[in-house]
Amino acid sequence: MVKENKKIWEELISKPKGLPNDIFSGLSFPGGTFFIDTNTNLLIYKSTGMIVNKKNLNNFIHAHPIFLFTSTLRGSGASIQDIFDLLDYDVNNGPMLGQCNMSFKSPLQLEREYKIDGKIISLKEKISKKLGRIKILDFTLSMFDNHNSKVASVDYVWILPEKEA
Repeated sequence: MVKENKKIWEELISKPKGLPNDIFSGLSFPGGTFFIDTNTNLLIYKSTGMIVNKKNLNNFIHAHPIFLFTSTLRGSGASIQDIFDLLDYDVNNGPMLGQCNMSFKSPLQLEREYKIDGKIISLKEKISKKLGRIKILDFTLSMFDNHNSKVASVDYVWILPEKEA
């Protein structure tokens, strides 16, 4: 399935001009995996100002929640630039992250590889009073454990201003 989804993305990216918005609704991401290691987790905690030492090391038995945000994007099989290429969107127009809602069914574990999967929910056009013509991209990415049970998911809404013609 991963190879099939990747092939579909590659085909769409190769000829993105003029594709209707509804062709993207329900489109699965190529998918992939992401490994959460202990050392990177400690660096993430330190970057947030947490003091990591032998006294509080037991507080770091789970991965920092930010891994849901970073690992799903990195493990989805498509970068943010790939998404923009797919939509034939010029990043110079100033894309904005409108929403990012994360939900966890269980804490993220260390030294574990997770399967990443996701899909585009919708791509809609509208006129914004402040921004003019925009597209609203809604997609979700999820993490699954080695038993294929969903561990967590993140729902994104991107606002993509369009350059006036």
